[in-house]
Amino acid sequence: MFDRLPCSKLRGVNGRANGAPRGPDVIVFGQIARDLVLVVETMPGARQATDVYQRRELLGGNGANQAVALAQLGMRPALAGVVGEDQIGQRLLTQAQHDQVDTSAVIRRPGVRTALIVDIVDSSGQWRYLEDIPAGMLLTEGDVRACRHLLLPGRWVSVQLQQPPAAAHRAGCTVSSRVALDTVRRG
Repeated sequence: MFDRLPCSKLRGVNGRANGAPRGPDVIVFGQIARDLVLVVETMPGARQATDVYQRRELLGGNGANQAVALAQLGMRPALAGVVGEDQIGQRLLTQAQHDQVDTSAVIRRPGVRTALIVDIVDSSGQWRYLEDIPAGMLLTEGDVRACRHLLLPGRWVSVQLQQPPAAAHRAGCTVSSRVALDTVRRG
């Protein structure tokens, strides 16, 4: 199983009020990935090697990270993203559910490997990202339409703008929802 950051007792994802099912407080449209974090003393140069003194494998990707953080704050988040139909994708979904994230809107895309992000961090806090995010791991307009049952009036929607513009636009144009756009600075 993946490493997990400690968190306090959390409310159930689909809590009930007066016996009626409640939907999510917020739906996060964004990336889901396996994060492999490697901590080294110093970053190796070209044609050099260094020892790794800490290795962690985590549920990651900006969308998944936001959804888990919202659950840790006591909200009921749903995550809309894409994983492959591989073992890594299943492990990520299991971890998200364990972290109190509703994964009913996550797409399992056949024939595409789940995204991987390798984060190399040195002792001074400098980092390097290596990303393997196949195009099939990005949301489509159809993926967004498929989870409209979660888009309840008055709920929050968080849209990660690393997703293709058409999918991000579709997710951000939900009726009666409050929208937060997550921009990502590159470089």
